Amino acid sequence: MFIGLAGPTGAGKTTLAHRIAERLKAHLMRDPFVDNPYLPKLYASGKTHPVALTLQVELTFLALRVAQLREIRDLLIHGTPVVADWSMAQQVVFAHTTLPPEDASRVRKTYATWSDAGARPDLLIALTAPASVLARRIAQRGRPMEAALSIAYLEHLARAFDTPLHDYASRIIRLDTSDFNAFNDEDVNALLARLPALERS
Repeated sequence: MFIGLAGPTGAGKTTLAHRIAERLKAHLMRDPFVDNPYLPKLYASGKTHPVALTLQVELTFLALRVAQLREIRDLLIHGTPVVADWSMAQQVVFAHTTLPPEDASRVRKTYATWSDAGARPDLLIALTAPASVLARRIAQRGRPMEAALSIAYLEHLARAFDTPLHDYASRIIRLDTSDFNAFNDEDVNALLARLPALERS
């Protein structure tokens, strides 16, 4: 099984992916954001993102994520389940929040062109949380490049993820993490209990 996660910055994707991978004895595939040299520049640019810079960010992410999807496909072929703290839904949603509509549409079409080049999640867990919760978590983890993210931007981002995501996975679970604690075994167990039912449906 391949489980992907989607959601705004600060929703808890990495923490939850780690817990699920641990419980399912799956390979954890981390978002390659640390390998994108343009991302810190984008965050530092504040409210006005230069189009050239946002395009560099999105196209770099596309290359990094397609490469990871191919790696995931190989792991699945050899019988290794995979949990990723990202999905290609991230790619398209973020493009629509940062790029002009015509460029965001081109990113979506480019993703579609490459969609058969790697694995597609069997399940996508789509996380959400209010902007105030996202901001608190971002402050707690203290990444310097995220320091300039505003409440207004996080509200916009959270709304952007509240869209149909069925193009990106066979099954979808939506999860509000404002009242979900990924460090609480009962919460994680309740989520995992929903997986077999999805596999049989």
